[in-house]
Amino acid sequence: MLRRIFLGLIGSCALGLAAGPTIAQDKVVTIRLASAFDQGTDMMRAAKRFADLVNERSKGAIDVKIFAGGQMGGEKDNLEALKLGEIEMAVFGTYPIVSLAPKYSFFDAPFVFRDKDHVYKTWDGKLGKEVRDIFAKSHGIHTVGMMGRGYRHLTSNTPINSVDDLKGMKLRMGQSKPFIDAFTALGAVVVPIALPELFTSLKLGVVQGSDGPYDQIYTFKLQEAQKYIAVTGHLYATSLWLMNDDFYEGLTEDQRKIVDDAAKEALAYGDELSVASEEALAEKLKAAGMQFTKPDYAPLMAKAKPALDKLFAELWSVTSADEIAQIR
Repeated sequence: MLRRIFLGLIGSCALGLAAGPTIAQDKVVTIRLASAFDQGTDMMRAAKRFADLVNERSKGAIDVKIFAGGQMGGEKDNLEALKLGEIEMAVFGTYPIVSLAPKYSFFDAPFVFRDKDHVYKTWDGKLGKEVRDIFAKSHGIHTVGMMGRGYRHLTSNTPINSVDDLKGMKLRMGQSKPFIDAFTALGAVVVPIALPELFTSLKLGVVQGSDGPYDQIYTFKLQEAQKYIAVTGHLYATSLWLMNDDFYEGLTEDQRKIVDDAAKEALAYGDELSVASEEALAEKLKAAGMQFTKPDYAPLMAKAKPALDKLFAELWSVTSADEIAQIR
């Protein structure tokens, strides 16, 4: 009789663990951390640091298991699983903002922010809090934090020394409306092309330039198809770390402190990694023969402003470019 009761209790616990993120205080708490990004990226190296810190400081009572490289699907799949409590944590780019809080998707738009510091101050302020509140109150998602991924720049066949050099230049962009509108306002001819087709398109002269971070430029071997990089820094890309809110709130106060402190350290480590990676990749691109120019950012931002103002009026009505510009 006692054996049947004991086995029944084990079965009940197993069902409870499978059904969702219920915390059993006398058992090991497992955090399944998923990401579409490869384990070799700075984001996932930082996530590994987070996992190591949590496992160490909890003395194994909290076990973080990482599923990188799309093992649990793409960003859309991870976000849905996170909302449902099928996973406890995930590392994204800015997809959750675009998907769940589209009126704030200026966080993923060019020429809105002056630099990295401006992005962080905006995220840590009123506008970022509004995004975090939408995540929590409307979607059951707790925001663990944000880390940097690096700046986006321009590659080209001819040097870009000023905004005037973009006039008539055929530039490859993704399907992002903010990018298309902003660079069209700068005088470029924007041609949407899928990334896998970019190298061939540059070699064949379908386009004369492209936009992207150093890791994209290097990974897709654009140094073999382009001669120049204009260091425009028109967007500082970021990564959002999110957790299922019911799971987070179900942790004990001590467990939450371990998770919070480990995340803070790991995100800072991730920022350091991204800075070091940018510097290292820039040197590699220079060694490969690419020449760097540094056009004045202010005229680029000013010329893109009318297009961005229209987007703020139509898509991002929660704020304006002028309000964001005043954040110091």
